[in-house]
Amino acid sequence: MRRPDRRKFNKRDGTYTMGKGDEMLMERTLKTQTGNAVIVVGTDGTARLRAEADRVAKIKAAGAAPAQCGPEVPNAPARGAVRISNPRELVPGTTDKYQHAGWQKRSVMHRCDVFDMMRAQALNAHAKVKAKNKEAVFEEPFNAGQVSMARHYAGLHEGLQSGDLRGTSYGERVSGGGGGVDAVVLRLAARQEFEALERKVGRGVAMPMRKVRPSKRGAGRVCKMISDLDAVRAVCLLGLSMSEVLRKYDWTVSSRNSAALRAALRDALDRMQGYGVASARK
Repeated sequence: MRRPDRRKFNKRDGTYTMGKGDEMLMERTLKTQTGNAVIVVGTDGTARLRAEADRVAKIKAAGAAPAQCGPEVPNAPARGAVRISNPRELVPGTTDKYQHAGWQKRSVMHRCDVFDMMRAQALNAHAKVKAKNKEAVFEEPFNAGQVSMARHYAGLHEGLQSGDLRGTSYGERVSGGGGGVDAVVLRLAARQEFEALERKVGRGVAMPMRKVRPSKRGAGRVCKMISDLDAVRAVCLLGLSMSEVLRKYDWTVSSRNSAALRAALRDALDRMQGYGVASARK
């Protein structure tokens, strides 16, 4: 509902005069003005500065750098979720003792990706199971080799997309300093490695996905088949979780479908590492 205009028009000088309510609101606002900060007072006389300050404080707290990483790390709300690790090195003269290898004993901060998110979700689910069954053992969604290969594949793609290789002719490359390696040659090598990894994945559909009955896939909807390469690109490059990939291809989000997609992705990441399907983790 539009607020009625309570201003009075002065025909003599062509100006408007504020109504009594507007004058009181303006007076309360000006009285609370300090420097560049103004407390906005509503029509009911309540200040909204506290709520705004709480909102900004939450944003700043979410982007605050951990203290153990050092004061030089800036606070950045756009950084997103991070995980912390402590670099270690073997103590000289020993074979089983390690010490902190970070500069000034500081920790290392890493941006969380989709694999960190899925592991955190798996840990939360395991905690609920552990509360009911003390003998439950946590199973990693993806092993270290699979996660490392997925991040390497994503890094190659990011480097190729951010570089100037696209539209560059091999015959028009400009060489660097003497004895150095041509930048375009390095990018072409990265492109070849990226394409070789995708050839190892293949464009077929993994057996775990084919075993899912059509009635369990889309709940009456016509859903698309998810090839191994589609799953790898969606998770590693787009950062989608298992549930988000299923929704993208109109599949029903269920524990059975998520497990089948996860198994297919494991097999694909194992093939990218050079392992056969028979040795892939089931």
